[in-house]
Amino acid sequence: MIAFPLFVIFILVQLFRYPSRLKSILPSKAALTLTGFFWVMQIGSMLVSYSITGETILTMGIIHSGIILFTWTLTVYVAWATIQLSINSERDERQFIKSGLVALGIYLVVVILPQIFVTLNIGHLNSYVNHLAKLFERHWQMHGPNYDFYRNGSYVTSEHRVNGFEPEAAFLANLVGVAYLPLLIGLTAAKSKIWGHTRRTSSDIFLNSVFAISIFGVLLLAKTTTGILTACIAYLLWIFWSKGKGRWSLIFLAAFGILMIVFAYFKVGVIHNLLNQFLFAKGGTDNRLGGTIGLLLTFLTHPIFGVGYGFTSYFIIKNVPESTTHNFEFQHVYSQFGYPNLSDLLGWFASFGLVIMIPAIWLLCRLVARSYLVKYRVQMSHLSDDSKRWNQAMMIAFITMIILAAFSSIFVIQVFLWPYLLMFFFYRKHIMRLEQELQP
Repeated sequence: MIAFPLFVIFILVQLFRYPSRLKSILPSKAALTLTGFFWVMQIGSMLVSYSITGETILTMGIIHSGIILFTWTLTVYVAWATIQLSINSERDERQFIKSGLVALGIYLVVVILPQIFVTLNIGHLNSYVNHLAKLFERHWQMHGPNYDFYRNGSYVTSEHRVNGFEPEAAFLANLVGVAYLPLLIGLTAAKSKIWGHTRRTSSDIFLNSVFAISIFGVLLLAKTTTGILTACIAYLLWIFWSKGKGRWSLIFLAAFGILMIVFAYFKVGVIHNLLNQFLFAKGGTDNRLGGTIGLLLTFLTHPIFGVGYGFTSYFIIKNVPESTTHNFEFQHVYSQFGYPNLSDLLGWFASFGLVIMIPAIWLLCRLVARSYLVKYRVQMSHLSDDSKRWNQAMMIAFITMIILAAFSSIFVIQVFLWPYLLMFFFYRKHIMRLEQELQP
């Protein structure tokens, strides 16, 4: 709610300063056609589903679903326009990335580090953490005292898990793992220099590596399956993209880390319980399993047009296996107030159908293919070595983000949040800028 007016103000200020850039934020005919197609298909699907479900608390309803889809459409446009007006050169890209990483560093120190101390019972920071949470923390709607993640003033003090300002720990893991970590992986793997206060590239690589490792630590300390698995996949990608001594250093660090984890698993009770609770012997998975099966059956019974955004809950409850419903959360929350999509990937297919998902996947794959074509043209160009390394870093970061986002979507990832949209359009603008500059 804070970001939206700030970005709108930014757009208006940029247009006031550079009136000629107005053309750059006017949607193309193709974009307008695709948006109109999306809306027509979704309204049709929602009307059909509404004729089946009627008025029920299990769905969002036509009006509420329409409002949310409209806000999503507007948010996508504002994020795209913000990048269009602010990123016009490699210098702009470097400033954008540096400002984002500096802001992330401040966020880690001011918000995340105190939360880590609270979860480890170090210091007396509960009051500080609760006051920050009162101002900025997003909350899920609670249904009674048995389903309240914020009963002690914040998620951290109630659940003893790090969440930043997100409603749950898994969403923090997605935020830092998908939006920010790929940048650091790209910068270190391509050996690109970005910080002006370091004299040598090796100092940059060391600084960014420490920064990246701290994010891996946050992913683990979030105490969530999503964070642990995201950390594992991201680290493997980091090794894959790195070369020479950097790759061997990461392999050695991974081997040492695995040995330490194995030792801690058998000798340290806290680590043993943590890994069992969130990875090896994770309990309470009935609803995730049941919801995933329910979503899959919803898609299979409505494969072409989907059931429309906001209507999956009704059909999940109809399709969920009875054996997964014998738990408090289903009986007292989901069955009465609606079943959330616990797998966003299946949720998108069930909501939008193949008629929308196939074009969306095709456009994404097309952008990835363009990024590889641009990478080849950059290598053959007469750009400076520094620019080539920068472009290599951004390509690695883009592909890494796509892979991690695709993995996270198996669970839950809110892709319409500002960081994801801004970073996606940033990489897209980077690719398009290079295509224009490298035209023969």
